Amino acid sequence: MKKLLVANYKMNGNINFYQKVTKVLNKIKLKDTVILCPPFVYMPFLKLKNKNIFLGAQDISNIENTKSTGQIGGKMLNEFNCKYVIIGHSERRANGESDWFVADKVHNAHKHDLVPIICVGENTKTSKLDVLVEQVGIALSKAETKEIIFAYEPVWAIGSGEQPTVSKINKALTIIRDTAKEFGFDVKVLYGGSVNAENYQEVSKSNADGFLMGGVSNKLDEFVKILKGE
Repeated sequence: MKKLLVANYKMNGNINFYQKVTKVLNKIKLKDTVILCPPFVYMPFLKLKNKNIFLGAQDISNIENTKSTGQIGGKMLNEFNCKYVIIGHSERRANGESDWFVADKVHNAHKHDLVPIICVGENTKTSKLDVLVEQVGIALSKAETKEIIFAYEPVWAIGSGEQPTVSKINKALTIIRDTAKEFGFDVKVLYGGSVNAENYQEVSKSNADGFLMGGVSNKLDEFVKILKGE
């Protein structure tokens, strides 16, 4: 089964880097679907020709308001042939974005035919996974009956080098899928949280439909190894 491999480049890279990424990835044979999410300003430099690679954004405005300074709207993303958008990443939530704010962004993404990749996850290693039920439920409260992807990212694991066990990952994925079904949605669920070339084979034993990757995306050689399944 094809997996979804999402690269969240955050505030990394420059024009030369993304031109190199384009040159390398356009040439390799991919069995999975790859989604590249660069900073907004570098989108024009990803000239994607590989049919298995798509462009994604790292965020979207919660409303379409031309008076919102510094915001990126769905219409803008459409002009760059962007298909996916990350919503509710833990770093955004840490800056004050609530579950309801995330729901507004999901609604806005669907309004512009963008596929939301909605990040959910517990804050600490000892947190109960019940929090996922509320996060998923609110995120779907304003969603349309279109494609939706969730990314389970335990906040405590991001950038720490630590990871939950495959068993715990599967438990979280099941909670997300089951909650979504209660709202009438059949969703795909990714795992994100310090995924790298060293632990990719282990996390691949989980039931995840793919992976949301941060730091390793900036190490092109390692990232390519993951894409090739090496």
